[in-house]
Amino acid sequence: MKKHLISVQSGDWYDESNDDKSMAYAKECGIEALDFNIDHVLEPLKLAEGVKFPVCDLPLDQFVAHFAPLKEASEKYNIAIGQMHAPFPVFIPGKDDINDYIHEVLVKIIATCAYVGCPALVIHPYVRESNYEKAIEYNLAIYRRLIPAAKKYKVTICLENLFNSSKECIFTNARDAAAFIDRLNSEAGEDVFGFCFDLGHANLLRLNVREFIKTLGKRLTVLHIHDNNGNGDAHLCPYTQTDNWGTKHTTDWDAFIGGLCDIGYEGTLSFETFKALKFMPRDVEKEALQLIVAIGRYFRRRIEE
Repeated sequence: MKKHLISVQSGDWYDESNDDKSMAYAKECGIEALDFNIDHVLEPLKLAEGVKFPVCDLPLDQFVAHFAPLKEASEKYNIAIGQMHAPFPVFIPGKDDINDYIHEVLVKIIATCAYVGCPALVIHPYVRESNYEKAIEYNLAIYRRLIPAAKKYKVTICLENLFNSSKECIFTNARDAAAFIDRLNSEAGEDVFGFCFDLGHANLLRLNVREFIKTLGKRLTVLHIHDNNGNGDAHLCPYTQTDNWGTKHTTDWDAFIGGLCDIGYEGTLSFETFKALKFMPRDVEKEALQLIVAIGRYFRRRIEE
């Protein structure tokens, strides 16, 4: 896959029932790659309440074939599937049967990634455990089970820097995240785990973005680029949020770009900006997507100059 493709998350504007139409629209907007939200196939919390998701009950080959229209449209319009968003959460304490089912679906999704040419799947860690050691053990168990599928299908499983109600998470420390990934890859015997750096989440926690990226180094596989005011996870278009009466941006965009340059980042520039579209009048949605793509091109010029 060509490096630094401009990617946009499929949330809110992509119609999963009509991949051809959606991909044609993406092409018109200048989108070069897609962060595909495959989380629509399964909502684990509703599953735990007894809601059925028939597609997930299909045998692996039929589940994968369900996404043939996505693969065909991707190839027809030359729009890569740069990464996918897995269902969330992937672990519910005390629900072993549900967790086993979620794992089976994740394996099917990993196979689907390989089928459509998607190199990376973002699977959110479990962050609702305040005890650090327990949180590590929970997450090791979740990701270890996926090693055989990741190796078989050659898909990189990516952790992400999330946050909980107290704005803390085991993967908001770059050194801890790097060590966790290295441990899993050592157990796997090859590099099948990486990291998805979410810039908006980092901004909420006031992290040193450039240092975080430099610490991750080559472990950084994919990105979630979006803006917020430092208080809420708004998922807005870059350069739209300011403080101090509009005199400076709340996100340090220069540090972000500098960090990517420092490590020679080669992945897609993927925007997780669905809320920037959600509250925008539909009449200007296309222009909003084109603006996001234009910012991506600006980032690319600065990274590649």
